[in-house]
Amino acid sequence: MDYKSTILIVDDQLSAREVLRGLLAQKNFSLVFATTGDEALAKAAELIPDLILLDVMMPGMDGFEVCRRLRADTRLAEVPVIMVTSLDDPDSRLTGLEAGADDFINKPFNRAELRARVNTITRLNFQRRMHTIALQAERDRTRAILDALGEAVIVTNTDGLIEYANPAAARLTGFTTDEILGQNWRTWQNIQPELYQEIIDCLIRGQNWQGQATKTRKDGSTYDAALTIAPVFHVTGSDEPVGLVSIQRDITPLKQAERSKNEFVSNVSHELRTPLSVITLLSDNLESLYERLPDAKRLKMVRDIQKHTQILNDLIGDVLEISRIDSGRVSMERARLNFSQLAREQTRELLPLVQQKMQTLQLLGSQSLYVMGNSAQLRQVVRNLLNNAIKYTPDGGQIVCEYRSLAAPPAGPLPGWPGVAELPEGQWAALRVEDTGIGIAREHLTHLFKRFYRVKSEQKIRGTGLGLSIARDLVELHDGLIKVDSTLGRGSTFAVYLPLLTKNKAVE
Repeated sequence: MDYKSTILIVDDQLSAREVLRGLLAQKNFSLVFATTGDEALAKAAELIPDLILLDVMMPGMDGFEVCRRLRADTRLAEVPVIMVTSLDDPDSRLTGLEAGADDFINKPFNRAELRARVNTITRLNFQRRMHTIALQAERDRTRAILDALGEAVIVTNTDGLIEYANPAAARLTGFTTDEILGQNWRTWQNIQPELYQEIIDCLIRGQNWQGQATKTRKDGSTYDAALTIAPVFHVTGSDEPVGLVSIQRDITPLKQAERSKNEFVSNVSHELRTPLSVITLLSDNLESLYERLPDAKRLKMVRDIQKHTQILNDLIGDVLEISRIDSGRVSMERARLNFSQLAREQTRELLPLVQQKMQTLQLLGSQSLYVMGNSAQLRQVVRNLLNNAIKYTPDGGQIVCEYRSLAAPPAGPLPGWPGVAELPEGQWAALRVEDTGIGIAREHLTHLFKRFYRVKSEQKIRGTGLGLSIARDLVELHDGLIKVDSTLGRGSTFAVYLPLLTKNKAVE
């Protein structure tokens, strides 16, 4: 590298400046001159020289004071200073050393000594600068990497005070970087004393600590974090840690998925056991008491077995459907189909159940509604809604299934169509199922589409709590929405909205 060391020469006497110019007139030096202490400080701040040759005896601010001010400036504190003096007494040298001088040269100058000292100091300072530049480049590179990480990184000093927090730490915790810096890591992260001691013991041994913890954001919400904490050592290679680095990864979705999986398995196990227990009991009784039972009793037991077998079969079907949805294995095949015709077919299939409970089922709508969809999946959606209406409506009750096209936003209010105001702008194929059943309290409506969620008042009615969850998932796979409105004791209305194909072709 072709580098010319900058030397600032400070002397109020022209003759002295010219002598130094002549002695140091070498191609690897760039000489700059100042005649007063104030001028010297200004040029030093501007140039950050590699060496300052500073005369002691100057009018106004002497060399000792200039040296003190140089050392008080963080940018100039490490610039080498050789004091040039005609004083040769120990007190003057001691004053210079106390002011921060690195070396002394006496007047009149010894040519060889001057060049040797200047060459040595500038060479060492050049090496120091190159090392500093390399370290700064490495720090900048490391900081850029840490700033770009998606995981939260926090670095502390030996006192546990936070010296660095990357943008991901601010995003995760909700605190700004300025709010994080200077905080005590243990108290800010709410690390319990026992756990903190365990972490520190691990770090003192030079080992990393890994674990999980629940943390609190600035707004009071909590999140699950996977923590990796490692000791930070000095660049000189000392075995004594000078701080720690904490890496946090937000695993809230994973923990929620784990909790959901455990809850799912628990609920499925419970729901499977109930029909299996009944089937086992009935079949055992039928086998042991067969000869003593009248035909009517036998037939009833067989029908009960069949009923609970169907319940079991429906549950297994629902679980398999959820598994396909969660794993992304659900069919994404779409075709142009008439949604209103599909609704009419499903109502006809379920008429026997309606008639068995002496209910009335009214189908409203004559328009053909074409959508891009999967016929089997949309049939399941409509079937689930109609089944629920029949199941939760008392004998003799009324059910209305209506389909129509509508525009969003609507021109006016549309009573009986829940959630229509939430639809994105466009044309929609809409279907609603309204019943006069037992209804649902308001506090339960936001939970209805959760898996296995069942209102306590409905527990006596057999069901898995999966039908509405599956319906919602299938509707969303079709870029649609499903909404509900209900009044306890008066009935419920479920509405499905699917994007309408605008070029309809009537098929009646």
